[in-house]
This record gives sequence, C-alpha cells and structure tokens, in this order.
Amino acid sequence: MRRVLARLSDSALVVFVLGGLLSLPFYKADGLRERFVGAHAVAPGSTTAVLLVSLAIAVFSLLRRNHVWANPAQLTWDDHGDRAKSLRRRLWLALLSRFAVVGYVFVAAGLILGWPSDLPLVGALIAASALFGFRWANRPQSWPELGGPFLLALAGVLFAGPIVLWGVVAVLTVAAFPSGRAVRRDVLVRGWNARILRSVSAAFGDALALLPPARPVRVRPSNPLRFALAGALARRSALPFAVLVLLATPVLRHAFPVVGSVWWVGLGAYFSTVPLAGGLAEVIRTPGLRRWVPTSTRVLKLAALAVLTVAAAVWAATAVLLGLSFVPLVVPLVAWAVVRTVTRPDIDYTAGVSTDVGGVYLPVGLVFQVLRGPDLLLFGLLVLSYFHSS
Repeated sequence: MRRVLARLSDSALVVFVLGGLLSLPFYKADGLRERFVGAHAVAPGSTTAVLLVSLAIAVFSLLRRNHVWANPAQLTWDDHGDRAKSLRRRLWLALLSRFAVVGYVFVAAGLILGWPSDLPLVGALIAASALFGFRWANRPQSWPELGGPFLLALAGVLFAGPIVLWGVVAVLTVAAFPSGRAVRRDVLVRGWNARILRSVSAAFGDALALLPPARPVRVRPSNPLRFALAGALARRSALPFAVLVLLATPVLRHAFPVVGSVWWVGLGAYFSTVPLAGGLAEVIRTPGLRRWVPTSTRVLKLAALAVLTVAAAVWAATAVLLGLSFVPLVVPLVAWAVVRTVTRPDIDYTAGVSTDVGGVYLPVGLVFQVLRGPDLLLFGLLVLSYFHSS
C-alpha cells in the first residue's frame, strides 16, 4: 500500500489536472455546450453518432492485440504455464479499459448534446461491439476483422436510424461467432518486442519511435522522390487508421458545429499522414541508415514534403466528399508540419530554463522539442480559421 501511495504522490498533480479536465462535463455542461454547440441546433442522433465513432475506435484499438506478448526467455525456459489464461486476462483488462473510456465519452456527450431516446439500443450496440472485439482479438490478425469498426464508423457518419442500428447489432453479433485459436510463438515474441518499444518510448517521451514499421515494397529508391514514395507505401498498414479518422471527422463536425472544418480537416489529415513519414524519420534519426541515402537532408525533406502533400490532399479531398469544407492552404501546412515533426533532433533532457504554468514548472526547451511540428500545425490552423471564418 505504501508503494502505491508513493507512486501516486509522484504523479498526483497530473492525476488531479486530468481528473479536473475530465470532470468538466459533469458540472459545466452548459458552458461546454455554449463553447462547442453555441446557438446551433443539436443534430438529431448526435450522441449516438459520437458513441458509434468511439465504439469503432475502441474495437479498432482492441484489434491491435497489444495484449498478445510473452517474454522470450520465459517461453524458452519456463513454458509450462497456461498461455491462454494469461492472454485472456490481459484481453479482459484491455477490453474493460477501452470500454470504460467509451462509457465516459457517451456520458459526456449525453450531458452536452442530450441523451438518446432509445437506451436499450445503446446498450445493445455497446454489448455487440465488445463481443465482436473480444472474439476477433482472440484470432490471428486478418483483414475481414476491420469490417466491424468500419461498419460502426460508417453508421455514425450516416447518422443511421434505429432500424439500421439494430441491423448493425445483428451483424456484429453474428460475426462474433468464430472461435479463438492458439497464438504462435513468433507472434508472442513480436508482441513482446513491440511492448518493450512502447514502454521505452513512453519513458523517454519519444512518440516517433511508435510509428509503424515498414513492409517490403516493389519500389526501388533510386532518387529522393522514389525514396519518399517507397517510405510512404511501406507504411500502408496505417491506412485503416487513416480511414477511421476520416470517418470520425464529419461526425465530430456535425456534433460540435462551433469548431470550424479547418480544425477537423487539419488535425485529421495530420494524424493520418504522420505514419507515412516513418521512412524519413528513420534515416534522420539513425546515422547508420542516413549514410545509405546519398543526398542532402534538405532534398530529402523536399521530396517527403511533395509525397506527403499528395497524401494530405487525397485525405482532405475525401473529407470534402463527406461534407467538410476545403481550405487549400491546409494541405501544405499539414505536410510541412509532418516533415517538421519527424525530422526533429533527438530530445535533449539536460536541465534548462523552466517556467511556471498553472503551478507546474515546465522546462521550456523540452516543451519546444516535444511540440516541434504540432506547434506549426496549431498556429497555422489558428490563422487559417480566423481568415476562413471571416
């Protein structure tokens, strides 16, 4: 107990700050409604649409199978335990944590946007999504499993009515029937390596190490432009996430109409495009790999900027088809911010000047390093939203 209290004391301030922010919908719902909805009429079914998007993200996150791992040393020298039991326990914890967040999002959306009239349907959607995610997370990874989160997100985009949503519940329930299979040793070891990488990256605040790894492509990187294209195509595993963000953006735009389309398009395109710049991040951060690309860093950045601009333009154009307005300057801004993000130097943790921010002393240099890239995006979106709204 003393050890738990000691850990809480180290992060008590962070817990209190986050707890205060998360509790705002419970005692300042009117203020949040005024800030995010304003004088606009709340679109019918907004709370249910937000719930569907959150369910899609929760199921998609569960299907990443972060619970599937085992220590290679234990697999080699002490593999007489029940693997399936430990995996199921981790899966239950992952399921409960994600759907606890979904429950909070639903309650917060209900307080701000209003409660849906058909609460049994809401309960059925949550139960069917949890069942689908739990059953498919017990199986080897495959493309058909993405149909579940995409179906939920698409129903949210269409603001589907009760009849369609009951059909979604039926489809998810029927699709959850396949049983689980034993996990191979190589999958457990690969999951262990990914877990170690996540923990080290979180300890050092290095989010760039979490970019998706490359897969083989049939593009020979004979020049900087082809190198940037090959790096983007090698991260094609990030495309489902980009599609999910694309489907979530119009739902949030209609649910919170005060926030302009510039913000939703800019943030959505940024988070969808960052994974495609993993190749540039690897060669910039690793001198041994950098020597294999015989060109200047500036030319590499310009080539990546061209490829990422095309990717951001495709994403933004698709968002326009879903009802969001298009601001042309958002596309180069997003690409520039992504290049700035992935080409930042290694974080320097030496002590520097600190400043008091609401009672918390933050090292100025560290904050600037961590926010290098997003700072340009946020400032540019602020300027564009001002001119676009006027």
